[in-house]
Amino acid sequence: MKIKLLTLVFAFQFIFLCAQNKTVFTIQADKPIAQVSSTMWGAFFEDINFGADGGLYAELVKNRSFEFPNPLIGWTIHSSKVLYGFNLGSDILILNRPDKSATNPRYMHVNLNNTDKDSLGLTNEGFRGMGIKKGLRYDFSVMYRQTTAHAKLQVQLVNEKGEVIGSGTLIPDQADNEWHKAELSFTATATVPKAKLNIWFGGKGTLDLDMISLFPGDTWKGRKGGLRADMVQILADMNPGFIRFPGGCIVEGRDLSSRYQWKKQLVLLKIENLL
Repeated sequence: MKIKLLTLVFAFQFIFLCAQNKTVFTIQADKPIAQVSSTMWGAFFEDINFGADGGLYAELVKNRSFEFPNPLIGWTIHSSKVLYGFNLGSDILILNRPDKSATNPRYMHVNLNNTDKDSLGLTNEGFRGMGIKKGLRYDFSVMYRQTTAHAKLQVQLVNEKGEVIGSGTLIPDQADNEWHKAELSFTATATVPKAKLNIWFGGKGTLDLDMISLFPGDTWKGRKGGLRADMVQILADMNPGFIRFPGGCIVEGRDLSSRYQWKKQLVLLKIENLL
């Protein structure tokens, strides 16, 4: 018992002496004494929490190709056949074609029967809203397929009250039952932090849609379909020696089949092979 007590006393004395003899480190950041290679530090990018979609990537449309687990996440259908969020009709459907495209199987099928303006449409909420700037050009695009050219799309940006702050009309003109890209641009008339995108359908016939997209005109270095200039400029000003992508735990994907494979990322965005 005495030995244990003496050991405990010596231990407390040792801790007390160590506490009294503090070691001070002085750091003089303005007086480096060794060269650090620029490739020794940098940034890594992890695709989580709106890091890519809704973040660095300037795309404003959420779930633009209907490939989220719920294909209509981010979208609201406006139709007399929609009741309490349930689509009771067949005017707008999400169809699957895994046999044609394993990486982008879904698309939207729209039935038009001399549809009047504002009676059939879609709203996209963006990534917790769309940040819109007054006087800035916005570029809308969509992949479409049809057999007859009798459809018309009214594209609108609206504020929180539903008031139109930018719009344009798109008339798909190719009718060969092949996929084509249609585009239009318009200028916003107001600055709105949480705008939404409306698409109203008119005309007759059937229309298939995919890759519904909206980009601001002020992307990084003006690249069409590019990155957000403000966020990338911050990264560029840091002058990192490298940028690691993918980074963090998301590198392995949700499972092995969905892991990042960089060689498969180097493809053009197209309807047949979208990652």
